[in-house]
Amino acid sequence: MKENNIIEELFCTNFELRNLSDLLVYGKAERWVYGFMLKKYEDEHLNRYKYALQYVKNKKVLDVASGCGYGTYLLATEGEADSVVGVDLSEDAIRYGEHRYGHTNITRIVEDGTKYKDETPFDVIISFETIEHVPNYLDFINNLYENLADDGMLLISTPITKVTNTAPNNPYHVIEWNFYDFHKLFESKFEIVEVILQEIKIVGERKRKEYNLKNRILNRISKENILQIHGKPIEKFTNQYDLNQCNEGYQTLVLKKIKA
Repeated sequence: MKENNIIEELFCTNFELRNLSDLLVYGKAERWVYGFMLKKYEDEHLNRYKYALQYVKNKKVLDVASGCGYGTYLLATEGEADSVVGVDLSEDAIRYGEHRYGHTNITRIVEDGTKYKDETPFDVIISFETIEHVPNYLDFINNLYENLADDGMLLISTPITKVTNTAPNNPYHVIEWNFYDFHKLFESKFEIVEVILQEIKIVGERKRKEYNLKNRILNRISKENILQIHGKPIEKFTNQYDLNQCNEGYQTLVLKKIKA
């Protein structure tokens, strides 16, 4: 093995151990390092990218906040994209992806996704679990729009919360949206083609029996039953749930650019 490859291999091994340490100490890690994440969270990431594969064959693709690069690699290999540009703020993540998941059809760039511009537009842009980290999210959306070709497709995911919250529990997030509030961010620039749900949870209360003398005598007054819905690992939204009541989960919007 060449000396440079040894250095990169040591770097990648150390990167993986740091991620594993986060799992052991905190029970989770913010970055997806393939093979070094709890299975539940890894499956969520994989399901998003595998769903996106159907849109990228022979396309020029941008993967925004591409992280450690395995998803980008899937787009280029299993998805058969013509080319994929992976953009991320982290030099370490880009370096890791370049060594572990290098491919002739992939270009990786250290860059801010809210500002990155390419000379020619992209057919498809992927942005998974990114926008909730971005304070200037409207500028981010505008930049995605400007980087898309006419009739280009944007696939963008984010967590779902019952009420839009600018102080979420996750310290890495600056905002989390109600299901429908998130859709409104895109209505002037994009048409929603479909919505994909992951692991949605709805917890609510069913109405108790009417409190009256007859029911009290007959001992029909009981504690309220708790309604619990737990959705599938991945499914299309077909109005099967009241997502104004959704407590947690993820949505991916598949959006088509509206020409200016």
